[in-house]
Amino acid sequence: MISTGRDALRADSPSSSTPEQPCPQPAEELAECIQAALARALLDLRTKRGWSVCDLEERSGVSRSTLSRIERAVTSPTMTVLAKVCWAYGHSVSTLVADAEGNYPADPRDTDAAQL
Repeated sequence: MISTGRDALRADSPSSSTPEQPCPQPAEELAECIQAALARALLDLRTKRGWSVCDLEERSGVSRSTLSRIERAVTSPTMTVLAKVCWAYGHSVSTLVADAEGNYPADPRDTDAAQL
């Protein structure tokens, strides 16, 4: 029988004779954390350049409403949208995502971008 989800995590857990390690966060929570970190990174890029959302819309071809929702971590960008935005900044998608992945906050609600 193949284990999936939480059962798979339990199967890979150390035996009961070793001290219990904290359970990793569920994938959905991690994804929310990375989304929040990505939102903050995109907002920081725009702010550092002194661009308005209208400026970024013009440069990327992505609508202001979509950009705003992404920067507030209300929605996740598609790969196509993320590529357009990164291209406008002269940034690679892989670098931006790797940075966000390495710098996500411990709590997905703990982001300035989510409070805008």
